[in-house]
Amino acid sequence: MRALLGITCLVTLAVCMLRAPLEHNQYLPHQHDQWRFVRDADASEPVTLVLALKQQNLEVLEDIFWRVSDPRSRDYGKFMTLEEIEALIRPSTETFKTVLNWLQDFGVTTCITIKSRDFLKCHMSVGVAQHLLDTTFSYFRHATSDGHVILRSRQTYSVPYFVKEHLDFVGGLHRVPNVASGIKFKDNSLGDFRYGVHPDVLRKRYNVSDHVGSAEFNNSQGTAQFLNQHYSASDLKEFMHFFGKGFQHLDEISKEVGPNKGKIGLEANLDVQYIMSLGANIPTTFWSTGGLHDKQEPFLEWLLDLSNTTELPLIFSVSYGDHERTLSEEYMRRVNVEFQKLGLRGVSVLFASGDDGAGCHYFNDTAYTFEPDFPASSPYVTTVGGTEFVGYFTDRDEKGNDISGGGFSNIFKMPKYQQETVAKYLNTTALPDSKYFNRNMRAYPDVSAMSDDFWIIIDRVLMNVAGTSAATPTVAGMIGLVNGERLKRGKPQLGFLNPFIYQNPDVWYDIMLGDPSQACWLDDLEGYKIAEGWDPVTGFGSPNYPDLLAAGLKM
Repeated sequence: MRALLGITCLVTLAVCMLRAPLEHNQYLPHQHDQWRFVRDADASEPVTLVLALKQQNLEVLEDIFWRVSDPRSRDYGKFMTLEEIEALIRPSTETFKTVLNWLQDFGVTTCITIKSRDFLKCHMSVGVAQHLLDTTFSYFRHATSDGHVILRSRQTYSVPYFVKEHLDFVGGLHRVPNVASGIKFKDNSLGDFRYGVHPDVLRKRYNVSDHVGSAEFNNSQGTAQFLNQHYSASDLKEFMHFFGKGFQHLDEISKEVGPNKGKIGLEANLDVQYIMSLGANIPTTFWSTGGLHDKQEPFLEWLLDLSNTTELPLIFSVSYGDHERTLSEEYMRRVNVEFQKLGLRGVSVLFASGDDGAGCHYFNDTAYTFEPDFPASSPYVTTVGGTEFVGYFTDRDEKGNDISGGGFSNIFKMPKYQQETVAKYLNTTALPDSKYFNRNMRAYPDVSAMSDDFWIIIDRVLMNVAGTSAATPTVAGMIGLVNGERLKRGKPQLGFLNPFIYQNPDVWYDIMLGDPSQACWLDDLEGYKIAEGWDPVTGFGSPNYPDLLAAGLKM
């Protein structure tokens, strides 16, 4: 095959030299506000690239995904193994040969694949990568995050036409780590954990009471961390000592994947302390992926790890995202396929909706629009927004938190499972001007939970924080409890949650109080209003655990 390709290129050299962009809307590192050019990379320096190979049978994959995820389908819960998924969608032999021959022609021979066989991770020099992709590599330093430096391409890249049809994208070129934490510090002047939110407050509000899970029947849950986010085992023990007296619990992570050495992260501590408090007694995995290393694209690394691991936690709570406009459509659509693969394996993936309300992107001084985030806007994940208590001294009534990320995608069509629900909101609620959002696209969040005044322990110090990063592990822990009860009864875990959520709107506390979400505050432009039923601030609202459990056991 390789010899034949070489002969063809000699005969039609012009055809072999023709190139095309692999990704449109290639958002370059220096276009991000906080990343600054440092210097060009030396040709001899090493670089690692990830090639996403074109998969087969994606329509079949998606059809099965919806069938195993819909409680009304006879195939609900009939999940697949990683090996079965790999056999269905693995790239064609032609794709493998064409891409490998192209790489070998440039002297790239150090490549590894993963169990699902749809990614190649290749090591080469910067000089080779520049010729391979017709681009230039440079170093960029973050303006505020401890001066972290990354190696990326500062120009668009392209591949030969004969290769383009076999690849979705090349990773390690443009996408930069999102180092901005969504967690906000709170100045709680009372300085007393009897006020604010902690596990007992959440268990009371959501009627979890003293219900806990167990390791029986292989129940499990996990958090995914990126960018040097490490948790503290000693902080977790101390947190459970202070706040876990009212319920049985574990005070140790059951499994660590990836690095957990270095500075303790607020995000990591928050996630493990609260998913293990609501999903108490359920074995929990801490999955850490890379740091701000110059050759890593941590979110993509995580997806590769998942496709290379046979046994996964049944739930992932994730607080990570980027603005849709900074990512190529080709990249996001491939990531959506990776989410479908997780759903087919029975894994529930929950993402925080973000902490910028409807968001705001300024084109210039007079033109702006709302700013949806991804993966929060993906139709294939469950997105969790934020609420807060109506009054400081209450633990009953909730209102929407105006920082709660939400709105409408600019890329992904509205999935069938939410069309009727969202149409009701659009037809009965006063809306922002239509120029700010696309009403026909995927709407989020799906549900919400408390996201304000959370007590955590970090470095043995009690600290008060806020953000949808707090709401997500709260909901994930309760889903873990429901999974445990289903597994006890011989039923499969819930898997991808959204069809179940939209078919059971009454199991959530409907949040009808609160200000509109934040948006372009410099121009006094508000985001979306809160309304009865679903809305783009709180979704369906926050969980009422007994009703959630009852609905989960009916299927």
